[in-house]
Amino acid sequence: MFRGEFHNHVDEKGRFNIPARFRELIREQHEEPLILTVGLDQSLFLYPMDVWRKIEEKLSGLDTLNSEVRLFVRTILKATEECEIDKQGRVIISPVLRKESGIKKNIVIVGMLNRIEIWDQERYSTYHSQGIEKLETLAQKLSERGVIQGLML
Repeated sequence: MFRGEFHNHVDEKGRFNIPARFRELIREQHEEPLILTVGLDQSLFLYPMDVWRKIEEKLSGLDTLNSEVRLFVRTILKATEECEIDKQGRVIISPVLRKESGIKKNIVIVGMLNRIEIWDQERYSTYHSQGIEKLETLAQKLSERGVIQGLML
């Protein structure tokens, strides 16, 4: 599982280094190539291929007669790219995905269990500070729904 937060930067060609811990995990427990796609909250999601295949199975089972489903699937898939980790441990973010996510130079890489999120540093700082302010309220709501009962936060 991917966990932790790392700060990095994107070079002039759109490349960034994947944290060594994540590279090891990908090589030991997952399949390459990786899939880079638009995420939520203007982030990017990076998936190992074995995890992405499960997502594609779920997406292909959705009701495409529903216009909201079509919009969601199109939005996710239109900018989805396969990418390889190069010999220096880097992955390239295309200009299209950099524009979609607002990534310029400084980025934050966040492990989110089965995926890796890549954020523009400023956008992540703003988003994260809002989350910290709401953490207790969110925990209470999730506890009421039985989602986090028994977990220590």
